[in-house]
Amino acid sequence: MDEFIGEDAHATTSSGAVADSNAASLLSGALSLALCYIQRVFRSGTRHPQPRILCLQGSPDGPEQYVAVMNSIFSAQRSMVPIDSCIVGTQDSAFLQQASYITGGVYLKPQELSGLFQYLAAVFATDLHSRTFLRLPKTLGVDFRASCFCHKKTIDMGYVCSVCLSIFCKYHKKCSTCGSEFNRVMPDLNSMPDRQ
Repeated sequence: MDEFIGEDAHATTSSGAVADSNAASLLSGALSLALCYIQRVFRSGTRHPQPRILCLQGSPDGPEQYVAVMNSIFSAQRSMVPIDSCIVGTQDSAFLQQASYITGGVYLKPQELSGLFQYLAAVFATDLHSRTFLRLPKTLGVDFRASCFCHKKTIDMGYVCSVCLSIFCKYHKKCSTCGSEFNRVMPDLNSMPDRQ
């Protein structure tokens, strides 16, 4: 585990970006695959499980995966599948904070990795019925910021395409996602006066 954390810290630059583009996690693919398997079990009709997904993440979020990850989160919410998140890396994960909050799962970043097995056994191994009797960690301060589609950066304020709901950090005359053209020039968000 210490070797894993060391490699994560080495692969991550001081700004939080992944130094090697191949080192980014494939969270969206893993969530999609898990949800497909869960749907196959549901449709087989032989068993009626109460599934949940546990994500053990050590690498930082990849903003380029924002749309795919959010689609997986909303699919899990619709299927009533909680996404539990255990962060073993150096940074919190905004994606998994949102996933756990939206789906009713548990988000935990253990303070001591030496007790990781105890966290996994006590917090994540309990079934959904037993969770109602336990005092589980609550997610505080969920980061609901989105990633812009043009630069893949996390933004506080931006422009949204009214057709496909793509988010941009700067005004564009044409949506790069769906091709819709915007006729009206929008004011710059930074130059708008504050309302009292």
